[in-house]
Amino acid sequence: MTKPAIKRQNAATLVWFAYAVISVLLAVLTSWALYSKINYGYPFWYQQLAIDEHIQEYGPQNRFKSGLELLPAEQHWKAFEQISHAVHHHGDGLATILYQPPGQAPRTLLHAAEVQHLQDVANLIDRGRALFWITLILWLPLAFAACRLGLPSMRRRLASAVIASGAVLAWLGIAGPTKVFYQFHLWLFPADHQWFFYWQDSLMSTLMKAPVLFGGIAAVIALGALFLLPVFYWLGLGAAAKLQIQKNRT
Repeated sequence: MTKPAIKRQNAATLVWFAYAVISVLLAVLTSWALYSKINYGYPFWYQQLAIDEHIQEYGPQNRFKSGLELLPAEQHWKAFEQISHAVHHHGDGLATILYQPPGQAPRTLLHAAEVQHLQDVANLIDRGRALFWITLILWLPLAFAACRLGLPSMRRRLASAVIASGAVLAWLGIAGPTKVFYQFHLWLFPADHQWFFYWQDSLMSTLMKAPVLFGGIAAVIALGALFLLPVFYWLGLGAAAKLQIQKNRT
């Protein structure tokens, strides 16, 4: 193979890989957005992960707030729904979420450090929305560039995919999901903001059985992304191919 041909293959591989990464991001972000619309299936996870038993054990041990364990399951679901709604609406209303144990006065669910952390989560979600639109803008131009350069050989595509996914899986396998989860918190949230909460110190953490619940949510988002990835991947290439054909005709 001549040097120009090798250079073209390398360029085609880089563009294809960038397009593949964009497709993965779109699939993950779309899956995340869709799952958020049903409050991440919290009532299902509430039962599957025995969150009710978890609340009964750690609610009475909370050093700041009391009475969460006295509420029925539906009120726990409502509390999670209120938190989810707030973080998906720029953090509005986090400090005013209330719960009311039977026979007692209403009280705020979250203390100051929890509100601050959830505001950081809301800011992250806002950045995720911005990332979605950026990737969507890049999606078709990259697909068009990939079609114009020609897709690299199957061997190159497989090698790129195996190396990238293998690196991620190796990190997960060596460090473990919990440490990876904590590392992302260190990267994504301000260094001087609390993001780790003991169950005895946080009704938020108790309500979510953190980080156990997040593992279930992540699994559903990943499964949804696996279904959506071929849609974004082939839809983009198909649209780009049609555009290229029309361009060649004119």
